[in-house]
Amino acid sequence: MYRDNQTVMSTAGLKSTGTTVVIGDPHPAYAAALAGIYASAHPGVSIFTTTCFNELASQAAANPGAIVLVNPKMDNAPGLSTTVTLRETCDISRLIVLIDQDNAGLGAYFMTRGAQAAVSKSAEFTALQDILLRGAQDLSLDKANDDEPEAFTLDFYEGLANLTKRQATILNYLKQGKLNKQIAHELGISEATVKHHVSALLSALGFYSRSQLVAMINELGINVDYRPRSRARSNLRNLQDYRGKPGMVNGNAANTVAPSTLAAVHA
Repeated sequence: MYRDNQTVMSTAGLKSTGTTVVIGDPHPAYAAALAGIYASAHPGVSIFTTTCFNELASQAAANPGAIVLVNPKMDNAPGLSTTVTLRETCDISRLIVLIDQDNAGLGAYFMTRGAQAAVSKSAEFTALQDILLRGAQDLSLDKANDDEPEAFTLDFYEGLANLTKRQATILNYLKQGKLNKQIAHELGISEATVKHHVSALLSALGFYSRSQLVAMINELGINVDYRPRSRARSNLRNLQDYRGKPGMVNGNAANTVAPSTLAAVHA
């Protein structure tokens, strides 16, 4: 784990003694590059990097007021619940989500759930510096590519987050390549009931075939964890506070940057 004991300028530009930056990403070289951005700009910053979500959460909890950068694809991460989980358990001053591809819908989703920024890992280096060091807010998710697949829209991720427990369970079986008969056996239900749930899944997520859905979910590569809806609604209400605080992003879903040259340091 990378560590550099050093004071940091906060993203709002105010000097904050003892501020810690916690970075979590599956690729150590990329995390080290991000750590280098902070360390070079503000000698004195304390930085931790890790490839494991559990370790990231422990470091964030142990350092109240930390700046946290997290990739929802890292080991043990709760996928679409990543930002909500961190907000529930840690006192984080700024939460930035790292996304492997330029995906406006996914970025918007996480920003409605506690993140102040969503950054493409293929972002242009100067734009990334503006986001990380100065809290730039001039780049909007509204600039998404018009050719972006329908499944990458905010509505798609909202649909995933609102699946029933049974639907989420069946979706995970589909990801494993199991047939209706196998799923029925695993759950102790009839094949007809499985077909009904699969149809409901396709309808909820806007797909016409299970093969299309499975291909997209596997490409996404993020866990779809079920969360009781009453709890999810409560969490969303609590997260409204983060979206309205000074120096933080409002509901316009800004801060996702366009892809470019940082991929050179992406292992």
